[in-house]
Parts: sequence; structure tokens; C-alpha cells
Amino acid sequence: MVIVPFIPSPMEAVKTALAIARINPSDVLYDLGAGDGRVVIEAARKGAKAVAVEIDPSLAMLIRYKAIEEKLEDKIEVLNEDFFKVYLGNATVIYQYVYPSISAELAKKYEKELRIGTRLIALDLPIPDWIPVIVKRFIDESGVLRTIFLYIKGISNPGSWNLKVNTISPKTLSYVMGIVRNS
Repeated sequence: MVIVPFIPSPMEAVKTALAIARINPSDVLYDLGAGDGRVVIEAARKGAKAVAVEIDPSLAMLIRYKAIEEKLEDKIEVLNEDFFKVYLGNATVIYQYVYPSISAELAKKYEKELRIGTRLIALDLPIPDWIPVIVKRFIDESGVLRTIFLYIKGISNPGSWNLKVNTISPKTLSYVMGIVRNS
């Protein structure tokens, strides 16, 4: 079990990250190390089912309280657990703001558990050896340069590179990203 300090994602970064990932009501977002719940609350406001995975019991309780206060308790599930022990295969979107060493270990878990097409959002620290499909840099409300990385399982991960080229079709990718084409 690894316990890391709670460092909240700036709200502008959260909103930008969720916009880049095109969060929508059909999504199930997992926030690994959810802290005070700001990511899951914002995702739930957009209609997504949101799962907060937070090992600190006081922070998990705070997220539950905020979900009730925001009247989003039907959209937010709080797991007071180690995210390495939580099955992630139901996720359509993963949000992480973790140290590179932890991210490298999570990447192994992602390879085993996530479905093709699952979107992964990493704030400031990339997932080692994965290739992002979108990198967005901006200055947040505190004047800090932030970087958001968006990855897609089946495209970004090295484990997919030995698969057939047509593992994910352009039509499937368009659907996953919420892109509608006018024909």
C-alpha cells in the first residue's frame, strides 16, 4: 500500500481535463486518489457515473458529504480503498494525478484490466511509455503551467502495438471520443 500526500488538482485543470476527455452521461469515470472529490463531483455534474477511489477515510467521508450536499449521491460512488486493489475494468475514463513511479505501476494494471477505448487523463505527469493522443498545456488560475495528457487504451499503450492495425476502427474511435461526422 502506497500513501501519497493529497495535492488537489486546480479546478481549471479539472474542467479542462474533463472537456478534453469529452465526459458525457454514458461515461463511468474513476478518479484514483480522489482527494476532496472535486473531479468526481465535476464529472457527475456532467451526468457521468463517477467513482472516487480514496484510501484516506477522512477524505472518503468528505467526498460522500459533498456528494450529498450537491445532490449527486446517486451519481457518485466512494471506495475507501487502495486503488491498486480496485478493479478498473468498468471504467470508460480514468483520472490520475500521481507520482511517475506510481503511474508506471498503474500502467501495468491498465494493460490487464482496461477495455480497448478507455480514456485516461493524467495531470502534469505523463504515463511512462504510453503515447498521448492529446497534450494540452495552459496556465492555471494560480499562474502555474499545467499539462493534461489524454491517452486511449488500444492506441496509446505499448501493449497494443503488437495487435492488428484495425484493433480500433475510425468509427469506434469517433464514437469513443464523441465525434459526430456530418455525411
